[in-house]
Amino acid sequence: MIAAYSYVSPLLTTRAGLPDNLVPLVLLGFGAGALLGTTAGGRLGDRRPFGTAIPAGVLTAWVLAAIALWASHVPAAVTLVVLLGATAFVLTPILVAQALHAASDAPTLASALATSAFNIGGASGSWLAGLTLSTSLGLRGPALTGLVLTLASLVPLTLLAAARPSARRLTVRRQRG
Repeated sequence: MIAAYSYVSPLLTTRAGLPDNLVPLVLLGFGAGALLGTTAGGRLGDRRPFGTAIPAGVLTAWVLAAIALWASHVPAAVTLVVLLGATAFVLTPILVAQALHAASDAPTLASALATSAFNIGGASGSWLAGLTLSTSLGLRGPALTGLVLTLASLVPLTLLAAARPSARRLTVRRQRG
């Protein structure tokens, strides 16, 4: 998501034709979407972490593909940028909670490592997306970079989800018994 978001201003102004002075309003919309996504991710992720994270990742990939394909007009670009905030930020509270759960004996370290991983991913994604700007992909490159990275993130999420059901059933049985 950060790969695309890092270059959202040129996407909106150069590609879609939005006036510069309206970009902050779109960023406000992105922030509102991110707030809704974070809230939904926290609430839904408590009950079904991977059942929420995987569909959110798929939706984020869909939004990134839609940005690459259709964000050449202001209404589409604005809508897709807000949706990007809403879909991508569903993942954040779930992934942090999973890191804390996995390292319950060292929650401060787990939280710090999760935040560091987000920062490294954001910087790396932005750098890779920036490289695409000077290719034939142009302003579609950052969204396509984000799409590839998002699809790649679904692999470990799916593997973690596949490994988890037996542990979840065991926990449920212990709670009932």
